[in-house]
Amino acid sequence: MNSMATRVACVALIAVTIVSASVYAAENPPEEGLPSPKELPAACRAAKADFRPLTAEDVQQAKTQLLADLKNLDRKLAADGRNGESWRTYLQWDKLRAQLNSDDGGDLDVLKSIYERFAADQQGLELVWFRNAAEALWRYRFLAASVDNEKLKPAYEQLLDSLAKHLEQYAARPTAENALQIGNAVGQLQDARQAPQVVNAVAHHFRRPNMLMQASADIITAALNDEVDYTEPFTDYILGTHIRGTGHTVGQVTAELIPDDKRGVVDMTFLGITESKNIGSNGPVQIHSNSATRIGARKRLWVDAKGFHALPASANAASESEINSIRGSAMAQRIASQRVTQQKGRAEQIAAQHAEQRAARRIDRRAAEAIARANDSYVAKIRRPLVDRKLFPQRFDFSSTAETLRLVGLQADYCQLGAPRPAPLKPNNKADLSLRMHESAINNLAASAWAGRTVSDKRIEAALVNLLGEVPEQLQDDEDQQPWAITFADEEPITLAFAGNKGVLTIRGRKYRRGDESYPGMNVTVVYQFTKTGRQFKAVRQGKLQINPPGFISGKGEKLSSRQVVIRKLLDRRFGRIFKPEILIEDLELPDRWSKVGKLRPVELVAKDAWLAISWQRVAE
Repeated sequence: MNSMATRVACVALIAVTIVSASVYAAENPPEEGLPSPKELPAACRAAKADFRPLTAEDVQQAKTQLLADLKNLDRKLAADGRNGESWRTYLQWDKLRAQLNSDDGGDLDVLKSIYERFAADQQGLELVWFRNAAEALWRYRFLAASVDNEKLKPAYEQLLDSLAKHLEQYAARPTAENALQIGNAVGQLQDARQAPQVVNAVAHHFRRPNMLMQASADIITAALNDEVDYTEPFTDYILGTHIRGTGHTVGQVTAELIPDDKRGVVDMTFLGITESKNIGSNGPVQIHSNSATRIGARKRLWVDAKGFHALPASANAASESEINSIRGSAMAQRIASQRVTQQKGRAEQIAAQHAEQRAARRIDRRAAEAIARANDSYVAKIRRPLVDRKLFPQRFDFSSTAETLRLVGLQADYCQLGAPRPAPLKPNNKADLSLRMHESAINNLAASAWAGRTVSDKRIEAALVNLLGEVPEQLQDDEDQQPWAITFADEEPITLAFAGNKGVLTIRGRKYRRGDESYPGMNVTVVYQFTKTGRQFKAVRQGKLQINPPGFISGKGEKLSSRQVVIRKLLDRRFGRIFKPEILIEDLELPDRWSKVGKLRPVELVAKDAWLAISWQRVAE
């Protein structure tokens, strides 16, 4: 049980390694009343006839939501003391409240200027309580400006025509650009409270899970199964006799995945025996004995999107004892001997019950410590930073079968698409760990986190230290290198594309800063071909980094300015250290207590139809 409980934290590794995941996803079942993907373009055009003029009731509903989000923000600012007061001053809090309390609902131009403060590129405004208030303020102002606005209906009709066109293009060839346009259009329709059937149909058909992984039972058992061998003192009180002794416990901990379609469930089982030498004191008599107690214990653990949990342990025990000697006066020995003979069976039964209680308490105590450590790591490094920035996946569902631990993830907010269709490849049957990731998972996360934002090297390093414990060597600055920062593009700040066993990564910077110098925007694109030689997978860079201004077309006679030439060279040097000509896909070696799993060797690496598929298999000892 010492080893059993401390191994509970191993479940954390599975979730943190998975962090986005599950088995091959089936097609979304048809939903009654919704147009099919083929029917959607026509449904968009038909929906033009269903324009619904916005009313004061729509505005009031948006205002109610805005006031609720501002109330939540107000609580956060109040708890932040002087810093919170500084935020109130910056956000023109009193002016905002005065506008919302006015009889006419507020001056839209004033509300726009305040919204621009909420939406500015200021560190801290990315936190969820600011973002929710900003989005609610934008929506309220938009709806207030749209009531009785004659331009809204033509704009609505034009938006539906554009959406239909992009849906037709997306059906023929799904691209990140079309996904962006479709997502933006659907978001605008939802904000304007229009075409709900179209909005629901797009979400139903094109917002499928985009992060899928599964881990085999073999990984779970390899990490959690353990030998138990410990010695500890104990005291007890049975039928009027005070007992003290030292018990030596040996046994085996085994883990078993339990089928559950809503959580990842593991049962930990301990089977062992405790042998002890005991001294019992009852008045003038001492009873010296040996005992052997066979113990079986079980504790159920599970993981879900919020973290790690457990039920109280249960245990069963059977105890046998052998009296070595009874010490005391002759009369006391005679009386004690008779009583021991009469009560031996009952005493063994009570001793077994007490052993069950001790075993359950020990398991629960150790498991609580291990689960707390696992939750601290998961919540502090993964869940809380994402939730606080409104970046946690919209779907993060664990499940388990007897053979696998699974996790299904969807990274897509209300104006983003997920995967348009299921992963094209099922997990390798021999794999112990399999990942399927659609390019939209990374693209959506990057857009939500970094679009229009300025990120410095120090912020990146701090985030890496928090997550990994250190900054990877290739990202460490030279000692004489000046601080730098990138302001990402307002749309598609970072995009990945997977096709033809290649991965194409593009980083779009609206501007750069190095030391006190500011430089114009540049896009950095790198292409990798995934190959396999023997058993070795690697990513081979195709040519040099492509570093050009936004909209630049090579071969058209365009020339770069002197500052563009400078930043191109700087970016080539910096990103060249990260995107090396060849990257070997090495074996995974899990750290610390999870090292028992051993090495996990890549057995699959495929980029196809916008999906990246990777599988690993345990290396035989």
